[in-house]
Amino acid sequence: MPWTEHTSVNWGHWDLRAWMARFPSESVAAKFGADQQSFDIRFLEDLLARLGDEFDLLAQLGFLYTQASRYRDGLAIDRRLVALRPRDPTAYYNLACSHSQLKATTRAFAALRRAIELGYRDIEHMQIDPDLENIRKDPRWGDIRAVMHL
Repeated sequence: MPWTEHTSVNWGHWDLRAWMARFPSESVAAKFGADQQSFDIRFLEDLLARLGDEFDLLAQLGFLYTQASRYRDGLAIDRRLVALRPRDPTAYYNLACSHSQLKATTRAFAALRRAIELGYRDIEHMQIDPDLENIRKDPRWGDIRAVMHL
């Protein structure tokens, strides 16, 4: 039987809370812009590069892009999501939001109509969603509301 030494670790001298709470190193701060949102975006981008098109990761990255006002990046993600799940009403709704943010109103209305065709029904959210603000000003908004009330 081989000999093994068993030792116990004394964690008393480690102040892990202080270590975890300290500001990230300069190299980490430079790489990620020193803010949580930039870190989260970079983390998900790197993870997707390794894993490929994972729907939930893409959806979260699209949300973060929108929060960071990176609307073109968000649109690219929403297009990928629709390609992955062409019958998902929420994917089309989010695509409509991205088009609206970029003031592509005709495309936004087309995506929103498709979302409704696939079963999207949350009219209350549509009425207050800031991402749809640009298309709510359009006369075609009344047509969408009429379809939703049927």
